[in-house]
Amino acid sequence: MPKVADALSFLESVAPSRWAFDFDNVGLLFGGRDQDVTGIAFALDASDGLINFAQSFGANLLITHHPIFFSGTKSVDCGSADGRLVLSLAQAGCNLIAAHTNWDCAPGGISDTMAELLELTPRASFGDGAEVPYSKIVTFVPVEYTDAILDVMADHGAGFIGNYRRCAFKSSGIGTFEPMEGSDPFIGRVGKSEEVEEDRLEMICPSRLVDDVVEALVEKHPYEQPAFDVIPLRPLVEQPLGRIGTLDAPTKLSDFRLKCEKAFGGPALAWGDPGKPIERVAVVGGAGDHSWHDALRDGADAFVTGEVKHHIAKEASDAGLAILSCGHFATENPGMGSLMEMFDEHFPHLRCKLYTPNAGESARPI
Repeated sequence: MPKVADALSFLESVAPSRWAFDFDNVGLLFGGRDQDVTGIAFALDASDGLINFAQSFGANLLITHHPIFFSGTKSVDCGSADGRLVLSLAQAGCNLIAAHTNWDCAPGGISDTMAELLELTPRASFGDGAEVPYSKIVTFVPVEYTDAILDVMADHGAGFIGNYRRCAFKSSGIGTFEPMEGSDPFIGRVGKSEEVEEDRLEMICPSRLVDDVVEALVEKHPYEQPAFDVIPLRPLVEQPLGRIGTLDAPTKLSDFRLKCEKAFGGPALAWGDPGKPIERVAVVGGAGDHSWHDALRDGADAFVTGEVKHHIAKEASDAGLAILSCGHFATENPGMGSLMEMFDEHFPHLRCKLYTPNAGESARPI
């Protein structure tokens, strides 16, 4: 029987926690990694309704989009709403995992599901995302061993840039050294200076993987004492938040608003010229109106999100970008269905179900 740790490991493979924004709180929020999983209930938010739903089919793991607390919880007051929910989780024997902004960004996640519902093709990522610390590893290798060292570094996570792997830079030079007493040189003799044709090999990797890459490099390198540098780099955005793509054919904003209502199953508000032709569309689920500048810069005719503040509606439409608000729940809940389908395929012997609260409950509008 799978453990909670197995569910966390699979989630990490499809929506790595490093993609979560700094303010966020993702992963295991309540429960134990060594607990057996009897079933998984998915939802946008944790609630008593979700707990009851999970119990109805024998599930003891809840995976929600929104965390029940974001930071620095020092006490659990059972007189508060969140405290009562924690108590209910404990009494029901349920574990709780949150997949929030990491799932917003992930391939197949919230934004991708929105783009799929709107039939946007081809799709690309755009906008901001979590900044991931990166480093450059530089080493010096006898030329006949360069490819082997490059391979082992790549196998341990170095050299990935976007959709490319084994990305590296090589330059040739002469390495010099003199083995001293007690050394066991791969090339040369103790007390004699040597010159060797070497390649300078440079590859980047997430800083969290530096130790693994360096360990593999040192183990594979032919030299007894290989030289290497680790250089911190400016953090990179690995996986942007939004998606942008193109409709099959241009359509007026007034008609596109109706398409959004059909796609997300609820009312949509639109700002802009009703007759404006819409072809290139950007999407961000939930409270994503802050991304409108990025959408405009990337050539979008319209930007679809869950919530739009009044002043942003005015600024965006005044700038020539049609902007649509389709509801926080309506734009994000389908993406939790996508996550459920991934888990259902990966854990075929577990029952995985999506909980959709009644209208008016758990932030689902009437």
